[in-house]
Amino acid sequence: MSGAKETPRQKMIGMMYLVYTALLAMNVSADILDAFAIVNDGQEKTNASIEIKINDQYSTFQDQYNKEQAKTQLYWDKALAIREKTDEIVNYIEKDLMVPMLLQTEGIKLDELMNPKDPKKAILKNRDNISQNDNRTIYEFELSNVSSKDNYDTPMTFMVTQGNASVLKQKIEDYRAFIVSTMEDAGIRNYSQHVGLYTDTDKNGEKMEYKDKDGKPTDWEHKHFSHIVFIAQMAILNKYVGEIQTTEYDAVGALMNKIGASDYKFNKLQARVIAKSDYITQGQDYEAEVFLVASDTMRNFDAKYAMGVDNFSKFSGTPTVVKSEGGIVKLKIPAKNIGQQKYGGVIEMISPETGETEYHPFEASYIVSAPTATVAPTKMMIMYKELKNPISVSAPGVASEDLIVTVEGGKLSNDKGAGNYFVEVNDNASIVKVKVSTKEDNKVVSLRTEEFRVKPVPNPVVNIGGYIVGGRIDKEELIVAGRIAASMKDFDFEGYNYTVDSYTVSTYRGNPIEKKNTGARFTSEVMELITSARSGQRITFQDIMVKSPKGELRNMGSISVSIK
Repeated sequence: MSGAKETPRQKMIGMMYLVYTALLAMNVSADILDAFAIVNDGQEKTNASIEIKINDQYSTFQDQYNKEQAKTQLYWDKALAIREKTDEIVNYIEKDLMVPMLLQTEGIKLDELMNPKDPKKAILKNRDNISQNDNRTIYEFELSNVSSKDNYDTPMTFMVTQGNASVLKQKIEDYRAFIVSTMEDAGIRNYSQHVGLYTDTDKNGEKMEYKDKDGKPTDWEHKHFSHIVFIAQMAILNKYVGEIQTTEYDAVGALMNKIGASDYKFNKLQARVIAKSDYITQGQDYEAEVFLVASDTMRNFDAKYAMGVDNFSKFSGTPTVVKSEGGIVKLKIPAKNIGQQKYGGVIEMISPETGETEYHPFEASYIVSAPTATVAPTKMMIMYKELKNPISVSAPGVASEDLIVTVEGGKLSNDKGAGNYFVEVNDNASIVKVKVSTKEDNKVVSLRTEEFRVKPVPNPVVNIGGYIVGGRIDKEELIVAGRIAASMKDFDFEGYNYTVDSYTVSTYRGNPIEKKNTGARFTSEVMELITSARSGQRITFQDIMVKSPKGELRNMGSISVSIK
C-alpha cells in the first residue's frame, strides 16, 4: 500500500488480503472472516502502542523547548504543525470513514454504536475512553461482533461510488507532501526518501500500475476498496492510520535530533592530550599529541612536561621542552619500564590581547606491558563446521597489519576491517588452533595460541507459522499460518537458516488421506484438507525435510495437531 518498509504484522495483513480474494470464490465460512478480525485487532493494538510513543515523544520535546526555547523554537513549531496535520488526517479516517462505513454497513445509528443494548455484543471496545489526546481520536473495534463482515456492496458504494476513496487518496498525498516540505524547511534534506504513503507513484517517481483480480489495469481507489468486504476495508484503513502515525513519529524524532546538531561545544581554552595508544609493549615508543582546543593553528607555543608528576606546578626539576607545529605538540616517549606511567606538563602561549604568557596545564597516563596478544572470538569459544567462523585478533601496542595469524585445522581468510578474519573448519578437524605472532627487530615473536572446539551446526526448530508446535488448535490458525517454518533457536550466527524442502500431510477421515507437500507453504490440496477438517480430527505433518545453505537435507520428524 505504500513504499515504506513494512513490519511483519503489516506483511501478514497484506497476505490476508490476497488470501481473502482467493477465498471469495470458494464461499468460505464466517470463521475465515473472523480471522480478519484477529488481524485488524493486532493492527489496532500496534496503532495504540505507536500513539503512546508519539505522546511520550512530544512530552520529551516540550520539556526541551521549555528549557531552551530560543534553541528549539524552529523545530518545536514544525513538530506542532506536524501534530496538527496528523490529527486532521487520522480524525478523518477514524471519524469520517470508518465509523460512517460501519454504521451504514451494519444498519445501525451512532447512538446504538456508543450505547449497545447487549454490552457483550458491543462493536466499539473503547467507547468509554476513545481519545488518546485532546485533538485526536483512535477507535478500537470488536469486528467479530459485526454481523455484516462479508458485505462488500455497502462499503464499496461508500468508498468508491460516493468518492470517499478519492478524497482519502488526496489527503494521503497532501499529508506526505506536507511532511516532506516541513522537514526540508527545517534543514533536513532529501527527506522524501524516508516517507512511504505512496499512491500513484513510487519512491523513484515512477507511475504505480495497479491491476484487478482479472489482471486488468485499475486505479488506487478500486484496487483497495472495490469488491472488498467490510472487515477487510476496515483493516486497510487501520493500516493507513498506522503508517501515518509511524511517519509522524519518525519526522518528530528527526526534528528532535536536529536540536544542537550544529552547536559549538567549546567555551574556554583547554589543553588536551591524545595518545596514539595508552597501552604499549616494552621496547616500543609511546606517542601522543598535545594541543589546545579551539586554538589558533597558526600560533606557535611550547609544551613542557616531566615524567612521574601529577601536578606540573609543583615540579622543580628540568622539564622536557617540545615546540608546536601547526598548533600541535607531538610527544614521543620511549617505553623503558613496565607498568603504569604518568606525566604532567604545561602549554605556554603569549596572549595576543595582553602580551603576557598564559599557562594551560595537562596530564595523562599510559600503561607499558610485556609483549602479549588476545584472540577474541566474535561469537563463542567454539567453531562450527560448514560456517565461516568470524574471529577478531589484536595485540596491545601492535598494529593489526603487523600481526601474523595462522590456523591449524582450518582455512583462514580476511573479513572486512583490520584484525577481522573468517575460519573455515576442515572436515576431519575436532580442534582448531589460532596462532598469533609478530616481528620485532626482524625476529618473529610468538604472542598467543588459542584453541577452539569444533561442533556441527545444530538442527533447526520446526513449527507451523512460527509458533505452532502441536496440540489442539483452531483450524483458522493453521490457515493463517500457512506454512512450516524452520528457525535456528538460540543460534548466534545471524543469516544461517535452513529452508523447508518437503513434508507429508496425513489425516484420517473415513479413510487415510495423505498429501505430499513440496516447499514450506501449504499447497492448495493441503489447504483444502485443513479447511474441510472436522473438530477432533488429527492432522500430522511428518517427514519434515529441511535443507542447509550448502544443500544438506535433514529429517526433523513430525508435528501433530488436533482440530478444536
